[in-house]
Amino acid sequence: MTCDEFLSLMKSRGAELMPPATPSQIALTNTALQQRRRAMLPSFMIELYTKTGGINLGSGYIFGPNEISQGIRYPAPTILQVNDDITTVASTMGKTIFGRNDLFWFAFDAFGTCYMLDNLTLTPLRRYDDAHRALTDCLIAGKL
Repeated sequence: MTCDEFLSLMKSRGAELMPPATPSQIALTNTALQQRRRAMLPSFMIELYTKTGGINLGSGYIFGPNEISQGIRYPAPTILQVNDDITTVASTMGKTIFGRNDLFWFAFDAFGTCYMLDNLTLTPLRRYDDAHRALTDCLIAGKL
């Protein structure tokens, strides 16, 4: 699946797409993640952010460089704010949380491998070989 196919699928299911992030916002986010000793944005996230700065579908969110406030009651934090809040959880060391829904958190590591994490302990439950499948699972589960 390509990024465009993923976005088309999510739009067809009613997802709200935020405006694209600027190249400078993406670079600043990457630098901030690196300073926090988190995994930097892999190519699939950079490509996604050039098309949308975040996505909301029901209770599922893909966090972006900017706060998600369009179409929801309470604003969703930025990818940096989410990762600042979980810095002390040992099972997330070296990973960056990029999304969540009511059931799970989603993260990627320095190699761009995605993981589904337990909602309470943040321990990995599933490893994804396809990043777009992880993005899809994050948002679709938020619509169930």
